[in-house]
Amino acid sequence: MQFILAAVFGLISVLIWFVFLRPVAKRSAVGVIRNKQFKPAGEYWQQPAGQRGGFWTPTRIPIAECYVFEIQVEGWPDVAHASLNTVAAREFEVGQRVNIEYQERGIPFLWKRAYVLDMTPAK
Repeated sequence: MQFILAAVFGLISVLIWFVFLRPVAKRSAVGVIRNKQFKPAGEYWQQPAGQRGGFWTPTRIPIAECYVFEIQVEGWPDVAHASLNTVAAREFEVGQRVNIEYQERGIPFLWKRAYVLDMTPAK
């Protein structure tokens, strides 16, 4: 029974590596910013887990404010989303053409997602 369970967890770890961790090529595309939305600063609380002999309190983790951009990329049916801090977001406005650098990750024929890594003004 333990060997079966170990094999199942091994397969799950290989699937996680294949989807999220394996090296994939960076690609680039051109698009137009359709929306620029401010997201205020926030926070979330991380709860300690596992065995512990003492008293542990949750850890507060702050999230910085940012702007979330919706980008209509040429040749894509859906919009891409990119977030930038408030200083970097100043040089981008709605209607502006941009170059994005992204990676496609997922499971072939089941699920695919493009992760935007960088956004620069188009020339």
